[in-house]
Amino acid sequence: MSPSTDQGAPGQPGAPIDCVLFDLDGVVYRGTEPVPGAVEGIGFLRERSIPLSFVTNNAARTPETVAERISSLGISTTIAEVTTSAMVLAARLAEKYGTRALIYLIGAAGLATALESEGLRTTRRLDDGPVAIAQGLDPEIDYATIVGACDAVRSGLDWWASNPDYSMPGPTGQVPGNGAFVEMISRLTGERPTIVGKPSPHMLEHAASRLGATRPLMVGDRLDTDIEGGNAAGYETALVLTGVHDIHDALQAPAGLRPSYVLPSLRGLARLIAASGTLVDTEPSPAMTNAPIDATPPATDAVGTGSCRLVDGELILDDTARTSADGVRAALRLAWGAIDRGEPVRPGNLPRRIHD
Repeated sequence: MSPSTDQGAPGQPGAPIDCVLFDLDGVVYRGTEPVPGAVEGIGFLRERSIPLSFVTNNAARTPETVAERISSLGISTTIAEVTTSAMVLAARLAEKYGTRALIYLIGAAGLATALESEGLRTTRRLDDGPVAIAQGLDPEIDYATIVGACDAVRSGLDWWASNPDYSMPGPTGQVPGNGAFVEMISRLTGERPTIVGKPSPHMLEHAASRLGATRPLMVGDRLDTDIEGGNAAGYETALVLTGVHDIHDALQAPAGLRPSYVLPSLRGLARLIAASGTLVDTEPSPAMTNAPIDATPPATDAVGTGSCRLVDGELILDDTARTSADGVRAALRLAWGAIDRGEPVRPGNLPRRIHD
């Protein structure tokens, strides 16, 4: 099932899922702790030598810092398995302008390091004659920096930004993200940057290309960044229910934000990948035996005559369907078909989250 139709999944028909791309916050960790199921799910991929990449919109941190944080949770991670929006932004600018090009930098050490690793030079002075602007989150940004950024944009320089995230988790709640400052500069100048982070497909395509993947799976907890980005890249997507968005959010999502799969947690990766053809003759490890199978739902569910149905515009699931990824996926498929025909759909007894 593709994100918006009942046709086959993106990628090469019949090919197994050959890499998994992960968002971080709400998927792999929450604060200083791993998300339940993350260690087991990622461990399963390690056991089967399935390549993976952790993709983050955060341009302020270096790949070394990201890898160290993930490893500290008991998920051993190498620098090569991390893809940041700063890395992708630097690669795109190097492709366009060549090494040694001078870039006007608005950002922190993570972005500066990424640009320099591609052979680019950086400046914070417009008088130095930069050819483009690279903007990432700068926790130390001040008024003078914002004024300088506006001057740089108004000068006609090619403006690129690492990501559009308006907010991000802080110690006591949501705090401004890079997107908040991008939006401010955009409103002041009337211009818009090229953005490489999710939901743009740039970063996911970069990560999958590094792994030589032909059928990637993008796993995330946000429909408007992770799922939208994976769909835009033409990849299969899985909404994991351990973070921001839940099943009711998926129900109401427009076509481009609909996930191919729903996972209670990353423990569900074993059965999902087995159903994709990667592990046809392999049993999942003992830690994964309770993970739900997310295979194609029966045709009866698609027409509303099986374990889920629409009654007067309201979704009704039987008890088994309400507690399984199979049943929830079938219900969403049924609801999306009705919504796309212009019919109103209420969630009924559709759960917000399920557990494995």
